Amino acid sequence: MSEVQVNRIQPEGESVLLLKQQVDALYSEIGRRAFESFLARGGLHGYDREDWLDAERSLVFAPPAELVEEDTEFRIRVAVPGLESNQIRVSVLPHAVIVDGGSVDSADQREGSVRFSEFSNQRLLRCLELPGEVRTFTAKATLQDGILLVRVKKATQANDKTPQSAAAGA
Repeated sequence: MSEVQVNRIQPEGESVLLLKQQVDALYSEIGRRAFESFLARGGLHGYDREDWLDAERSLVFAPPAELVEEDTEFRIRVAVPGLESNQIRVSVLPHAVIVDGGSVDSADQREGSVRFSEFSNQRLLRCLELPGEVRTFTAKATLQDGILLVRVKKATQANDKTPQSAAAGA
C-alpha cells in the first residue's frame, strides 16, 4: 500500500484558481475538438451534444468509483489500474473530491509492429460531489492493487459536540 499526495483546497485559496485554470483549459480543448468535428461534417447542425461527448471521451477517462458515507467520514474508492501513486493527484474541496491522473501508455515496442492496442493517452479524471461538507485537512489517500482509497472526515455541525469540545467542557 502506498500513500498518495492529497491537495487540501480551501474555497478562498490560490489552489482553487489553479484548479479552475486547469479545468478551463481542459474544457477549451474539448470545445476545440468538438468544433473540429462540426467542421469536418461540413457545418451540419444538430450534433453538438455528440460532438462534445466524443471530444470529451477522446481526452478524459472517468473510472468506476464508489462513495460510501459513514457516521463520521466519507470513503471513496476509485479504480486506477496501471497507475502509480506519483501519477495520481487527489484534490479535496469542502464539497467535492477530484481524482486526476496520467494515462496508461502502452509499453515501448523496440521490435515488432503493434497490431492491436486499446491503450490510449486519455487523462483519468473523476469528480465526486459530496453530499455534505468535509474537513479537507483530514483527507488521506492510499493506493493498493489499482484501487485508490480516499478517506475524509465530515465537517461537524454547529450543534454537534465533537470529542474535543466535549472533553473541554468536562
